[in-house]
Amino acid sequence: MSSTKLLGIYSNGMVLQRNEEIIIEGEDNAASSVKVTLAGNTVEAEVVSGKFKAVFEPMDVTIDTELKVEGTDTVTIKDVCIGDVYMLAGQSNMELPVIRTIELNEEEINAKDYPLIRQYRLTPDLEIPLKGEESICKLPDADWVKAAGEGKNEISAIGFYAAKRIFEQRNVPIGLILSAQGGSNIESWMSEEDLTASGVTEEEIAPYRGKGVLKAYVDEGGRDTVQWREKTVDKDFNIDSAIANAVSVTLPGIVVDEFSGSIWFIKEFFIDKKPEGECLLRLGDLIDADVTYINGVEVGRTEYQYPPRKYRFNGSILNEGKNVITTRLIIENERGGFVPGHPYYLKTNLGTIDITGEWKMVKEKKVSKFVPHKMAQMIPSSLYYASLKTITNIKISQIWWCQGESNAAEPEGYDKKMILLFRNMREMFGDVPVVMVKIADYINPLTFETEVPEGWRMIQKLQDDAPNYIDKVKVVASPCPDPIYELHPQNKSEIGADLARESMTF
Repeated sequence: MSSTKLLGIYSNGMVLQRNEEIIIEGEDNAASSVKVTLAGNTVEAEVVSGKFKAVFEPMDVTIDTELKVEGTDTVTIKDVCIGDVYMLAGQSNMELPVIRTIELNEEEINAKDYPLIRQYRLTPDLEIPLKGEESICKLPDADWVKAAGEGKNEISAIGFYAAKRIFEQRNVPIGLILSAQGGSNIESWMSEEDLTASGVTEEEIAPYRGKGVLKAYVDEGGRDTVQWREKTVDKDFNIDSAIANAVSVTLPGIVVDEFSGSIWFIKEFFIDKKPEGECLLRLGDLIDADVTYINGVEVGRTEYQYPPRKYRFNGSILNEGKNVITTRLIIENERGGFVPGHPYYLKTNLGTIDITGEWKMVKEKKVSKFVPHKMAQMIPSSLYYASLKTITNIKISQIWWCQGESNAAEPEGYDKKMILLFRNMREMFGDVPVVMVKIADYINPLTFETEVPEGWRMIQKLQDDAPNYIDKVKVVASPCPDPIYELHPQNKSEIGADLARESMTF
């Protein structure tokens, strides 16, 4: 194992911020000093308690250079660029990758590669230190992914659609540090001091302090999920014989109420000719987890509600004549079904078959409703330590922020928390601008409401008003999604275009 090591973000394909002091950090457990060379410039850095920090004077735009550290061992990082770096923070609508938008934007995605746009995915194990101790989180070791070829699919969709437009205007390498975490609330991004100022108590943080404690909590939650789902299995259940007791339902719709557990949905359809090649089954959005079969062959599964069901399979499993789709759905919280407004069809080389309308439904096993653990990214200060403190010495040009959904149930004080958060982020990363993506309209399909909830509207208004009470903030609106029951709308290109436009005004 190498004795000389760079922090995980200093990796192949990295983009560093131009015209700012550049800091290179790492560890060496044997040398007293290391020699660090970047783009032909060399500095000597002292090793103190096994750690070093090399500081370079600001540099201009550079493409395909090398970073080398010579200590106990020699470490070389290839294909380094110097350009503009953006931190992408918030929750799932910032995290959502390009591949999730391909139905709407396939032509735009495939039109051109952008190898000078790169992304570092910051997904460390979350750790909260004991009171008074330093942060104990580590950066993941991962290369930067280029917005080219298959790598493009991994990039944040909002980030990609914004970055490509900025690149086309400026022709400067772009680095995206994607630290957004699905489901994160604003409190997880805030320092403990700011949390105290906003009314969060130590009792809300204390149970998760210490090395490995939060991870153990998350692991326990994972085991509880597995055990609960095992309870939904009736070993004596057989779908072929149970179908005799099935009832008719019209889908899509939230057709299950006061029932948690496993339930099956069956759809018969007929085709005149056996198709060839790859086929696609679109099952819209299901609540909550599913395994889906066609003619008894599994074609796909999804472990939770939000991802769109896009199940690709070989048409050889289809029959000329009668065919059967069977979906085993696990419902966690006493209400579920097929969410309206989403696409439900089967596409083959012979055409598209509509699978909405009459289905059969039969229950397998009822169990008590599932009570999940909190996600780690909802624990106060968890992402402050994991995704902010870990990269304090990385210079950036702007913060792109898209968050608020997880605070809509309790929106009071969200404006004050934004003030505290952005003030602290600027103390850490410099007085950089913030471009905020306002949360899109959304109605939870399980509520049967017809209007966007009041708390959701309050978050949107506080975000709209943010430029009035926070300096150097601009807000980008999210167009109303179609359907309104889609928490992760695909129209990220439109948002990215607006974000790029506002970003380039600073």
